[in-house]
Amino acid sequence: MAWLPKERLAWRPPARLTVSEWAETERVLDTRTSSRPGPWRNTRTPYLVGMMDAFTLPYVHEITYMTGTQVGKTEAILNQIGWVVSQDPGSAMVVYPTEDIARGVSKLRIQPLFETSPTVVERHIPSESTTLEIHFWGGYICLSGANSPASLSSKPIRYLWLDEVDKYPPFLGEEADPISLAKERTKTYTNRKVVQCSTPTVEKGAIYQSFLSADVRYEYHVPCPYCGHMQPLVMSGVKFPDQIREDMKLAKGDPEKLREVAQRARVSSWYECEKCREAITDSQKMGMLLKGQWIPDTQVERPRHVAFHLNSIYAPALTFGDIAAEFIQAKDFPDRLRNFINSWLGEPWREQAVEVAAQAVLKHETGIPRGQVPSEAWFLTGGVDVQKDYMVWEVRAWGRGATSWLVDCGRADTWETISMVMDRGVWRTEDGRIHHVRLCMVDSGFRTDEVYEFCAKRPDLFLPCKGSSKPLNGKLYTVSNIDRQGAAPLKLWIHDTGYWKGWVHGRVAREPGEMGAWRVFARCPHEYAEQLVAERKVMALNRRTGTYEEVWEKVTSHAANHYLDTAALNALAAELLQIRYMDAPEQAPEKQEAPRSVPAADKTSRYRPRVSDWVMGR
Repeated sequence: MAWLPKERLAWRPPARLTVSEWAETERVLDTRTSSRPGPWRNTRTPYLVGMMDAFTLPYVHEITYMTGTQVGKTEAILNQIGWVVSQDPGSAMVVYPTEDIARGVSKLRIQPLFETSPTVVERHIPSESTTLEIHFWGGYICLSGANSPASLSSKPIRYLWLDEVDKYPPFLGEEADPISLAKERTKTYTNRKVVQCSTPTVEKGAIYQSFLSADVRYEYHVPCPYCGHMQPLVMSGVKFPDQIREDMKLAKGDPEKLREVAQRARVSSWYECEKCREAITDSQKMGMLLKGQWIPDTQVERPRHVAFHLNSIYAPALTFGDIAAEFIQAKDFPDRLRNFINSWLGEPWREQAVEVAAQAVLKHETGIPRGQVPSEAWFLTGGVDVQKDYMVWEVRAWGRGATSWLVDCGRADTWETISMVMDRGVWRTEDGRIHHVRLCMVDSGFRTDEVYEFCAKRPDLFLPCKGSSKPLNGKLYTVSNIDRQGAAPLKLWIHDTGYWKGWVHGRVAREPGEMGAWRVFARCPHEYAEQLVAERKVMALNRRTGTYEEVWEKVTSHAANHYLDTAALNALAAELLQIRYMDAPEQAPEKQEAPRSVPAADKTSRYRPRVSDWVMGR
């Protein structure tokens, strides 16, 4: 009996082509998916050759790609899929963060592969294919979302690609996590291939942990065009003129000025060889890439799990100036810096505790005495941290760029004292201009009914609030109604505790004379400084979801943190008064000759104890 042509295709033994060889001869890029349509050329992204060809090594069962953006990682995966269809067909699965993403990638990237590359087109069975399950002679490819557990735990599969694993949603219930579920499906195959890839997020993230667990980890080394020294491309090698560096300092924290500096850096930056210190230009970059080599961190014979790290400095479409410009615009802003480290450098964000030592806080001392308002201040806010048998309070002044000054702080035993400080207290500048507290946030975690009753007497000044240990869906605060059984209506302000504590620590970390810094009065109590740094942000395992989350924890079990809480409440009050949108004070405070005095309120001792070792960072 004669075999049909497609039957012969299905049973044809695997060809001895590597993935890169197959791509060079068979892959065709179309106009929908590529800015450079036509036949695939390995010379355009030479570093992908080693990454792709690891897939065809018979002893390698697992591959990890931890990369930045724009390096061609997705194209490498598509080439591997094409190789499977053409050379060694079998059951396959690609898992994306969500099923919606899977549908989009199928339409925009995978289906065009089955329409343009000759041998893939030849093997494709359109009549049996859908958006999420593409059939070909000898196998199929199932496309799934990590948010669909049922699709991850059914049929056995030989080939598995897990794309953007650090963006997978947290798993709930008794099921295993999506990565484990998908991997379980490959266990029946001794010749299985599992590929994990992603831009990283944090050190506890899936891709970085997979990278660390590999038998061998590779970095791409390129030769210096002057001395020939082999080296990886790293951020420390990206250089720009000294004047750019000086202008960065002057523009610190100002997005518009930093953008202008970044544009100048974009056209004046270079890469410096780590050995001969010669300046390498963008025109020399491609020649270096073509002569590059993947260098392992250790020698292992026939490794089963290999990992590759590649940052965006290697991307042919990006110049050294592009990298420098992005860094300049990101460095002063934590969220943007984190994205730069993750998406451009392909490195995890190292969640170091913002352990601003007490001595660093005290470096922010001004020459202004306690109780006096700085002349450049616009308005005052207050924060009250309520404990079971006492309260801790803080008054702060605010000015341009959300620069803030500690005016006074202390401890109170009664609500009357809080009222005298925040409501009837008068604070003045050196030249006699007076200020009153414009808004005061009162924590309602303890003695809740007392807080509500107190705030209800002056709802225009005192706002009850409660911290949330979890993010509020991207919001800094929310407002809810308080049911007081027939009493006057009252609202509760629920705020993202972690965000505001981090905001305060970020301000403390600025230079004392820098706009937006967190200043303190002369001879500030050491106790205030210690409490301000009594907590740190760490990554902790959420046992319910199985994921790592940012949490705030005390540096020591006995550390008091009341002034960190009052500082965060003041920051929230300033936000409610729209400090970030103000360029000038609404109204200059009036000068009065006889301001009312602020009562003594068991103020914190001015005695400075010996600085402990942990404060000094020993």
